[in-house]
Amino acid sequence: MRLSTWRSAASDDEGFSLVEMMVSLVILAMVTSGFAYGLNLAMAVTREDRARVQATNLAARELETLRNEFGASKTAPTAIGAVSEVVNPHQLRLPGATQGDPLVLDGREFTVVRTVEWLPAGTGTSPCDGGTAVTYPSLGVNVQVSWVEGGEQRDVESNTVLTPPKGTLASIEGFIAAKVTGADGTGVASLPVDIAGPGGSQTRVTAADGCAVFALTTVGNYTVTLDEEGYVSFDGQETTSKQAAVSEGSIQVVPFSYDAAATLELEYVMAAEAGTEFLMPTPVPAVTLFNASLPTMGKLEISSGTTTVSGLWPYPDGYSVWAGTCLVNDPATTGGSRADPETPDPGQTVTAEVLLQPVQATYVDEEGLPIVGMEIVATTTDSTGCQETEFLLGTTDDAGVVRSGLPYGSWTLTGEVGEDDITFAANMPADGSVTYPLVLPLGDIE
Repeated sequence: MRLSTWRSAASDDEGFSLVEMMVSLVILAMVTSGFAYGLNLAMAVTREDRARVQATNLAARELETLRNEFGASKTAPTAIGAVSEVVNPHQLRLPGATQGDPLVLDGREFTVVRTVEWLPAGTGTSPCDGGTAVTYPSLGVNVQVSWVEGGEQRDVESNTVLTPPKGTLASIEGFIAAKVTGADGTGVASLPVDIAGPGGSQTRVTAADGCAVFALTTVGNYTVTLDEEGYVSFDGQETTSKQAAVSEGSIQVVPFSYDAAATLELEYVMAAEAGTEFLMPTPVPAVTLFNASLPTMGKLEISSGTTTVSGLWPYPDGYSVWAGTCLVNDPATTGGSRADPETPDPGQTVTAEVLLQPVQATYVDEEGLPIVGMEIVATTTDSTGCQETEFLLGTTDDAGVVRSGLPYGSWTLTGEVGEDDITFAANMPADGSVTYPLVLPLGDIE
């Protein structure tokens, strides 16, 4: 008996059971996965750190190379300052490297962007902030080196100021500083600015603060122009120009309001969740966009049938939208309030609903039978400011009913049998006695 017990115990201690083996494998997998993740993370961090060091060295290399070129001759400062932005200006001396292409180190591509800006002002943080011209202006230099790591763009940045030797810039007579601000009041960077005048033509790109500075060898009257596709001025113009009179030793600041244009996609809908049986009138009404700052008395009228309104200044407080251009079509005119404004950001497209108030009118003859196939036309009773004064609501169906929609205001509905007056007001009675859709059992309206 005792011998069999010992044999059984010995048998139980031999090897691992299947459950124990599975648990061991799971634990081993967890430990291995954690180790592999940590190793990969450490390697990724190491790669990123190495790339950042390489980018920093490339930025320092570009600044040092530019510094040497800047002092190489008396004409170098003016020549360097004449080009506001260059990309990959100094290629690495490696086999197969082409000037202007990205710089390649350890198989990774780096892009070097150098921007320069004259700093001719004695006061102010930027030439665009005003101040008086100094005798020896300096050149601000910014170098940005970017690369892609893990699908994301990374970059490093370096800055310096270069001062030309005395007498080098004797040919410069004055400066133009074009200051470009967006809808939010901050500077708009990377926009090309053109000038033309007695000293010829130049193009520069705005810096991070929205400032572009031109050094001029000839004083006189210059035209400063912004013309960038997809951008608009405060008054909605893609191309905008201003005049600048430059005198000897002066800095002429020329301010612009210019930003990426916003777009509204207009969508006509029936208010009060009216069903699809309510059809749009013909033509669909013109649309009014409202913002108190609009140069056109706060309103911009959009012609009937337009579905896309582009080239809009991206006001931070947006645009109120309503159907119709008549004075009485404005919801505020009938004691109501305008819908919440649409507020597209610069360069953004948003959908704006154009609400029509639904109406259902029933026409019957003297015997109470439906009048079928009769066209119903709505005509405004006050045409002040209107682009359209009448709309075809449709044709009565087999039940003598026509269903459509209209802007706010007072209207006369006319058919072959007569006419009737109706009013769509934004301040409907609070007791709910009048609601939309406005149902009109007109009967015989002769």
